[in-house]
Amino acid sequence: MAMTRPPASKEKVLQAAERIVQRQGAGSLTYDQLVKESGVTRGGITYHFPTKDLLLRALMERDMAQWDAMEKSLRPRLDNEEAADLIGSLRAMTRTCDEQRRFVAGMLSAVTHDQELLEPVREMNRQRYGSQKGTPKEINIMILELASAGLFWQDITRCHVMPEAMRKKVIARIEALAKEWTE
Repeated sequence: MAMTRPPASKEKVLQAAERIVQRQGAGSLTYDQLVKESGVTRGGITYHFPTKDLLLRALMERDMAQWDAMEKSLRPRLDNEEAADLIGSLRAMTRTCDEQRRFVAGMLSAVTHDQELLEPVREMNRQRYGSQKGTPKEINIMILELASAGLFWQDITRCHVMPEAMRKKVIARIEALAKEWTE
């Protein structure tokens, strides 16, 4: 009878890898560190992730699944479903979260060296925008999403520190425009 690894070990490895990436960056992620951080044996780790590349891809896929869940949890209750979906997405992008900031910052060097790691992000964007025709409404929505992405990257890089009161007003205006422009 073949031994099977408990499914929890895969999640333990991903959680440990995420913590290491947040602290030290993806370039510093090693199997030895994973063994110490996760409590899973090297054999258990390589059973699920034979290469570091596969581990980083799994981290990105996990992050995208978490992102999708976050968007849904931040979605307001509105009669206008399109506006509610858009606002959930905008709120996820403009939400300040130290763990998310550290993870994204920690993954930057890895995705710079291996653009294929961004495939889960590209796939999400293909699903969202692949059928768009460039209507005025779609362009307006894209403007809001790009403004929110700008706030996201400002938070990640800490390049522009906007006063919190101003940031809240900008986000409130983006959400108001989302309601207005999706009608």
